[in-house]
Amino acid sequence: MKKYNTITGISIFLLLLFILAAVACSRHRRIESQQEQTALSKKKQYVCSMHPQVIRDEPGDCPICGMFLIEKIDQDKNSFDTSLTDIVRSVNESVMASVKTVTPEQAALPLVIEAFGIINYDPRKIKTISARFGGLIERSFVKYQFQHVNKGQKIYEIYSPDIYTAKWNYVKLLQAYPDRDDYTREALEWFNILGLSKGQIDSLKRTVKPDYHLAVYSYAEGYAVPGDFDPEASIAGTGSIGLNDGITVETGTPLFKLIDVRSLRVDLKVKTEDGSLLRKGQKVIITDAANSGRQFVAAIDQIEPLNGGIFQTVKVYITDNERLLLPGRKIKAQIMAGTREGLWVPVSAVVDLGQRRSVFVMDGNKFVAMEIGTGVRSEDKIEILSGIDQNSRIAEKALLLIDSDGFITTN
Repeated sequence: MKKYNTITGISIFLLLLFILAAVACSRHRRIESQQEQTALSKKKQYVCSMHPQVIRDEPGDCPICGMFLIEKIDQDKNSFDTSLTDIVRSVNESVMASVKTVTPEQAALPLVIEAFGIINYDPRKIKTISARFGGLIERSFVKYQFQHVNKGQKIYEIYSPDIYTAKWNYVKLLQAYPDRDDYTREALEWFNILGLSKGQIDSLKRTVKPDYHLAVYSYAEGYAVPGDFDPEASIAGTGSIGLNDGITVETGTPLFKLIDVRSLRVDLKVKTEDGSLLRKGQKVIITDAANSGRQFVAAIDQIEPLNGGIFQTVKVYITDNERLLLPGRKIKAQIMAGTREGLWVPVSAVVDLGQRRSVFVMDGNKFVAMEIGTGVRSEDKIEILSGIDQNSRIAEKALLLIDSDGFITTN
């Protein structure tokens, strides 16, 4: 009996030890779990205020709307001021949000003026072909608009009693005084003025009696257009130029014009607000709107006076030997207007309200709309003239803070 009581006591003692060990192990596991949860709760996470499903372990921008991610805070730890002072204010005056901010930058930036325009003919390279002596055109070799004419090409044959008299006087001088070149020098100069070629003059030296017929050759190269063609008013089209067989012309009558499509004038439209930056001789990079890889470098040749409109015209002359830029084609250009020292902010931070512009300035935990004065633009930066300074923190992307149902009210 005594032996049995001893065994029972030992068993109870071992059971108590087992229970104490199990309790201690459970408590240790519970402490470890609590420590893990505490460590996880201390790890910062960042969330988008507009798209809560976007959660990241580090700061950044929301891949959906682009807004700056804010730190995720438990509801019981929210330390923001919950008073209605800011919340009840109009969204047109202030906005409670968390977006990326920037400060104005003082720097000297290059000024590049964006301009658009159209290709036109160079009026300086348009030559008028006139009748140097009167007569009847027996045969014309230039009849259609934009027909290409080479220098020295025969353009028409004429029956001319006037030129016959001059030719006959020259032949009689040669026959009477074959060794006196000084007697015929004046006649030769007159023939050169009339456009006779060297071959035509040499043939007169060999002839006994000249005739009434003469071929006329072009002294220039280009594309034929009518004599009344005005590059400022129209673009040449198709059809006849009016130099037909059988017409009678008088001395000095304009017959047609030759235009050179290798020499072109670019008429650029520049905003009037950028007119003060324009100077003659400034570098201009012209890009073909149909092919961005095709560029031409030129300089401003003429700046037209302001006419009270939205745009000011700038004229630039270029040479296109490949004849790829035809008149009437639209182009875009960049005018290099030097550099400017000033206070600059991103263009995305400025809201254009038509006659005025504004930015959103950070004030505590909210953004307040502030009207500003702006100057010129340099690529993705805009100059600040008034309203804010270098210490102001403004929203980098102002459009994210605009209420689409109302207008902005600035201070």
